[in-house]
Amino acid sequence: MKKIGIITIHSDLNYGAFLQAFALTSFLRKNGYDASIIDYRKIPNHPRLYKFPLNIIYKLYNLPRLYRYRSFISPMLSKYRYNSLKELSSFNEEYDLLITGSDQIWNPLCGGLGKLNPAYFLAFAPNNRYKKIAYGSSVGSYIFNKEEQIQVKQWLNDFTHLSTRELAGSQQLESFLHRKVKVVLDPTLLIDKEEWLKYSKKCTITEKYVLVYYIDELDEVVSYARKIADYYGWKVALITNMAKKHPNVDIKIPHCGPAQFLWLFDKAEYIVTNSFHGTAFAINFNKDFISVIKRNSPQRAQTLLNNVGLPERLLTNIEDVDKLPSHINYDEPNKKLNELRQYSISYLLNAIEN
Repeated sequence: MKKIGIITIHSDLNYGAFLQAFALTSFLRKNGYDASIIDYRKIPNHPRLYKFPLNIIYKLYNLPRLYRYRSFISPMLSKYRYNSLKELSSFNEEYDLLITGSDQIWNPLCGGLGKLNPAYFLAFAPNNRYKKIAYGSSVGSYIFNKEEQIQVKQWLNDFTHLSTRELAGSQQLESFLHRKVKVVLDPTLLIDKEEWLKYSKKCTITEKYVLVYYIDELDEVVSYARKIADYYGWKVALITNMAKKHPNVDIKIPHCGPAQFLWLFDKAEYIVTNSFHGTAFAINFNKDFISVIKRNSPQRAQTLLNNVGLPERLLTNIEDVDKLPSHINYDEPNKKLNELRQYSISYLLNAIEN
């Protein structure tokens, strides 16, 4: 049985990051590999900084959510924990091969250092000991400068197989690496709805609701949800870690862990999100949804929606809601998603075995 180490963004309290890390590890384990996440805890991208006593209140407020996150992911983690690049430099774990990905690990703005993070390029791992693979590693909307291209090329030359989640990322990398970079599905889409729901846990919501899951730009996303909820007579439910209530939100859901996140997506009547992973789960769960364009990073959602034949679900204007059909016919999108899933699985298993 091959032993596989995965390095990815898993320590930030972010549903997408946690669930993609969980998905890749779970998928590999179900396919007969001894896989685990290398427990490298990077500096959070956007830590909330409050003065005393608000800093204490915020930490206490978030304890239930933190517990749910940690308990969900802990069975997937490696034996050793690394809190810095210095600690990671002594890496000596008994793996046959290493995988980097998915999420925006190659985006310098997401790696915790404000610059390229060598950890996510497996620079700490000796080439003569570990085979290196990239699965769905994303650069987001970031464009490497010439100096960064030289460094990235040096690190990625050691990889036997390269892939990313977005067409734009693949094209950028190919332009200076001069080698093929495949486009594959995010790990969350390697697992189907039925498998995901085995890990879900019920929340106490009885009313029909439009679920809002957002990354920044809350007001805009809620305005779309309010329009839909008012039309159908539903409630607007918001996944949030903010104590403050939003005037257009009926149900605020704090302390939500990944397991509750899955349940909320499954039971929603409609989903409004500007998150790539929110869009991915809406498609995977065959929900009616709107993906509100994230203007600083639209490529990930655009690639996915184009690939499954649902580009019209990415909206830039709230008036376009009225032009959408009442329900999504998932016959063709599911067919395309299954084809992409099989392609991505074949890429991953081939990369491991060959």
